[in-house]
Amino acid sequence: MSQSAEGSFPFLQLSRELRDNVYETLLLSSRPPPSSPEHGSAHKYPSKKEEYCYFEDHNHYPTDDLESTSGPLLLTCRQISGEVEEAAVRLTKSNRSLYRLDLMLLDERELYVTWLAFPFTTNEIPILDVDFRLLGDVEGKKSTLRGGNGGPPRLIWGLFTLIERFLQRGPDFLAPRNRGRDMRIGELRINVLTPPSPPPGGYAGGSLWRRRRKGHISPEDMVQFLISYMDALLRRGRYTASYSHLVFERIKRMIFSLDGVEKKHWELASLEPKYTGK
Repeated sequence: MSQSAEGSFPFLQLSRELRDNVYETLLLSSRPPPSSPEHGSAHKYPSKKEEYCYFEDHNHYPTDDLESTSGPLLLTCRQISGEVEEAAVRLTKSNRSLYRLDLMLLDERELYVTWLAFPFTTNEIPILDVDFRLLGDVEGKKSTLRGGNGGPPRLIWGLFTLIERFLQRGPDFLAPRNRGRDMRIGELRINVLTPPSPPPGGYAGGSLWRRRRKGHISPEDMVQFLISYMDALLRRGRYTASYSHLVFERIKRMIFSLDGVEKKHWELASLEPKYTGK
């Protein structure tokens, strides 16, 4: 097949099957996760103008403009735009996620948030995949996995606030809350990933409250740690009721996994009466 006189490729002359392959490859593509904060996108703490919350003083949100990977195709012409949207529906029905977020926990203290894939600007996300990665070493640093004053640890508050920011502001976590965003997620999948190699201090065993200072939390303990506090959130405890209301309202299903193996899931629509007594 030859190019046109202007040098452009006659894409619509390809068979529909080949065009669909192109669309699906594009929709499923994502950026590689950053190997460290220095090798990723620019990040910052939220300021007072961005409605900084005391509980997110260790959250680092991306400052780069979010670019839709499918945006150029959607603007090409009506036919291609329609075919791209049909390809997205097919992928979603086959349980493929088009939206990916990376959470990098550095030294059990700093949480860096990076979008890896966000193909459409929309308020309805069928499936959102979140990779939760452990980097660095806690030795000589104050871990945010430890609680205080009877409430959840600071890392958990930061995670709850991150979810709240997304549901209220959309993919731009630092956007003003009054933009009218009303984000909804069909299935939120949080996957804790085992690092390629153990941290320098090794993994610590035992309870987080009694374990020795030296040593990083293991991936197995981390996923159970997150599950226990998410369950507490959903039960609308003394400290978490305001966050759980938004989660029940905007998320249908939530899954926690370790290296892709499911460890716990909640069907929130059917769970709410059981947990809240409604």
